Amino acid sequence: MISGTTALLGAADGGFILQKEKRTSNNATLEVSGRDQPDQKLHLVRNTETLLWELERVETELWKEPPEPLLEKVAAFITADNAEWCGSPTELVVVLGIDMKANALSMKLNINAGRLFNEYGISYENKRCHDGRKVRLHLEQA
Repeated sequence: MISGTTALLGAADGGFILQKEKRTSNNATLEVSGRDQPDQKLHLVRNTETLLWELERVETELWKEPPEPLLEKVAAFITADNAEWCGSPTELVVVLGIDMKANALSMKLNINAGRLFNEYGISYENKRCHDGRKVRLHLEQA
């Protein structure tokens, strides 16, 4: 719908196209396309009382990350009753009861620290101290 050869969208990172079925129709589609967001097609209906567009259905759903079993184990361990834990990665492997090496656990938690906080409200710190590595897990949202 937007021609790239005429430079209308040449410098933009994305675009939204709202297109009504007919000029007088209250039905429309919003197509979202861009570099930083997944392509989507949203079907909208215009509410005649509020004059706002309301979402009727989504043709293409957003991609969701599959569940991560390690994060679910950590979330089951760190609860409102047990809001904080501190120890070595080796101790964490034992406490969680998982079959994983301590360095692999640390690497996986380092990669998924943001997801652990966003989905479960648990902050993760991994620090080196004089007696080895220390992991701290803390429930921020109670």
